[in-house]
Amino acid sequence: MSDTWVVMASGPSMCKEDADYVRGKAKVIVVNTTFRLARWADLVYSNDHDWYEAHLDELRESTESTFWCGHPTWRHLYVRSLPFDKTAPGLVREGGIAWGMNSGGAALNLALYLGAKKIVMLGYDQGWDGDKPRWHGRHPGALQNQKPGFHRWAKWYEQAAKDFREMGVQVWNCSRQTTLTCFDRAELRDVL
Repeated sequence: MSDTWVVMASGPSMCKEDADYVRGKAKVIVVNTTFRLARWADLVYSNDHDWYEAHLDELRESTESTFWCGHPTWRHLYVRSLPFDKTAPGLVREGGIAWGMNSGGAALNLALYLGAKKIVMLGYDQGWDGDKPRWHGRHPGALQNQKPGFHRWAKWYEQAAKDFREMGVQVWNCSRQTTLTCFDRAELRDVL
């Protein structure tokens, strides 16, 4: 189990049913506010220190997760720091993680950093469902990414998928809906 990781991002298709299903079947990283679907997750990850500043009290009161942030300069007593490499065109293979252009991308690299040999992706829609940008709706105020770079992010994900294949790490995109075609697709219950 320890070499299988589920990474749950915040796309509109992420749901409580899938979060509940993975509990106890693998190690789990939740990205940003997805912690609210899986307060039992092993790790909460965000690239964004301002997201942590807005949510850290709630996280500390409602989860037993370990908190990780990739921001290169921000530090906090309760959050582990693993500064991301903003220039990496794909995965950082040893000793760190890539920025990934978004927290979901960096969280995949974090799973690799932590020893993943198999990764299951959930909530990686890589697009918005109408006015619903995430399963939980819009982030408040300044935390809201007004113009996500899905087209730019796709290029990073394509390189990351190649890197994972070269390293022999199996990655399954089990998101209920997705525009990412670079990862193998599967039904969640077929791979976990």
